[in-house]
Amino acid sequence: MDANQNNSPSSEPLASSNAVGGFARRVAAWQVLLALIVVAGAGLRLYGLAWDMGFGHSPHPDERAILDHVQRISLPSPWEFFDAENSGWNPRWFNYGSFPLYLLWAVEGISGPLMGEGADIRVLARAVSALADVGTIVAAFGIGALAFDRRTGLLAAALTALAVVHIQLSHFFAVDTLQALLAIAALYFMLRVAREGKARDSALAGALVALGIATKASQLPIVAPFAVAHVMFLLGMSGKAAEGAFRERLRMMMRAGAVGVGVGVAAFVAAQPYAFLDWDTFIRHVSEQSELLRGIRDYPYTRQYADTAPYWYHIRQLGLWGYGAPLGIAAWGGLLYVSLRGMPLGAGLAYLVVGWAAPAGILLVSQSIVAVGLAAGVALVALVATLPLRDERTRPVVLLLCWVAPFFLITGAFHVKFMRYLLPIAPLLALFGARMLFDLWDAGAERRRGLRVAAGVAIGVVVVATGFYGLAYVNGVYGGTHTAVRAAEWLNDSAADGANVVKEHWEESLPALNHTFNHEELRLYEDDGFGKTTEVAHTLSRADYLIFFSNRLYGTIPRLPERYPITGRYYRELFSGELGYTPVRVETAYPELLGVRFVDDTFGRPGLPEPALAAARGNEDEGALTLDLGYADESFSVYDHPKVMIFRN
Repeated sequence: MDANQNNSPSSEPLASSNAVGGFARRVAAWQVLLALIVVAGAGLRLYGLAWDMGFGHSPHPDERAILDHVQRISLPSPWEFFDAENSGWNPRWFNYGSFPLYLLWAVEGISGPLMGEGADIRVLARAVSALADVGTIVAAFGIGALAFDRRTGLLAAALTALAVVHIQLSHFFAVDTLQALLAIAALYFMLRVAREGKARDSALAGALVALGIATKASQLPIVAPFAVAHVMFLLGMSGKAAEGAFRERLRMMMRAGAVGVGVGVAAFVAAQPYAFLDWDTFIRHVSEQSELLRGIRDYPYTRQYADTAPYWYHIRQLGLWGYGAPLGIAAWGGLLYVSLRGMPLGAGLAYLVVGWAAPAGILLVSQSIVAVGLAAGVALVALVATLPLRDERTRPVVLLLCWVAPFFLITGAFHVKFMRYLLPIAPLLALFGARMLFDLWDAGAERRRGLRVAAGVAIGVVVVATGFYGLAYVNGVYGGTHTAVRAAEWLNDSAADGANVVKEHWEESLPALNHTFNHEELRLYEDDGFGKTTEVAHTLSRADYLIFFSNRLYGTIPRLPERYPITGRYYRELFSGELGYTPVRVETAYPELLGVRFVDDTFGRPGLPEPALAAARGNEDEGALTLDLGYADESFSVYDHPKVMIFRN
């Protein structure tokens, strides 16, 4: 027998064992933890993507519009590309950027043979959204490790993975998760530029900045930290000891900046060419969106934000519903903490006045383009001016704040305050909270043992509470049938053929209702007057069932008594039982886990009496411990878990 053959059975396992052992020694604990965090985050985001099964279309209006426009685009011939009027590649719609449309179009084309012709692309689109947010988890770790340390990066990644705002928006394709990924990934490479000044990192940052702007125009302020990163490298103020002479750093900065800008311009042209080729349409649509955000244009779905407090509304909604209270307190507290960290107290307080209060004051007075530019400029100058005042280890946070501060100052002042608007800074808020908690831990390392215990408890509470809330959301909202589908099934079984079914306009319809029903709408967003009152009265008098898909209308109209004195009274009398309508079915879904339910109140804010719903409730478990957290932003509840009510005449 050959000697080599004789030895092979014993030598192969030994070699394999050595290889496995060597691999195990090379894998650090932080890599294992990061992998577990990423896997957990992916699971929470990919679970229940078909949450609206039973609908013939997406009940999320932005997602519906995006998917519709993706279906309309097609590759043109080379000679048609530059003909904006006839090119199939021109979306002719710039409420959002073109990059998400092209990306999803390409993904659909690649996966088309597997899905089959005519397949519904909702789940595919949401998978893209979910995977983008998984990328944000990794990018949040990278920023944390680079700006602070690995443990801070790991905690930030874990909190981002578990946060409900990220989990929910990963279940929609409304560009928010893609926008957030591009922002956070761009900032990672900007930090590398600030430390090393390499053209490669500047090119990657420039490309990501451009793709972000081609995803949503509100990403434009991220140009500022791109410039600041190069300046920080030049001045040797990145938190890393400066290498080389000033002249050498200047040469490197100029080269890196030129490469980054060039790559960015090329990426933007490729990702949104019709911003130039169809300039008039592009400017018109972007201007319309800007006017909507500032409350200049009056749309029914933005009237919910009448009399909402700038900044505080966002702080409360994201902190309470998007994060859960423990993480919300840590995140917003962390923003204040890192804004002051590393500076003398007097200088820090002066910065808060000049860098935060003054720009906010400008925007509260005016939100014109000039005012927005001035406020952002003041915030940025104030931030850069703090660089020499901060100790070396805290300087990298200035670069991150150059994105967070102007973005929040501008976004928080707008009339329209959808919670999802804050997603591009949400991972950084979690990161700042993580840094604050670990600094408390470190402060108790020697003499303050009680502080270390308190910090450890705080870290544990934030992680466990955020994870519990995230799991509760997935279980309660995506673990069952959509409330509107359940309500439609009940109505199909309970109403007679030919029944008159009435819904509110500017509202979704119950899916798959019997075709024998007669359908009408109540035009309640129209201004009050004799004609409207007469029409509503006649419609209600002949209706058999009145459908409330969500609280969209009744949550807003009674809060505007000057505009809707009669309609506000209509809701109060309807819900108190004075109009002859009785609630016969209510379908709800709330974040719920292990007998604990997080409930939003849809009646308190508009000052309406709660209808007598007890006998009409569907499959709601009355034995759960219910935590009523008050009003939730409309956009948080009305897409994936609206409270659906059916009244019978």
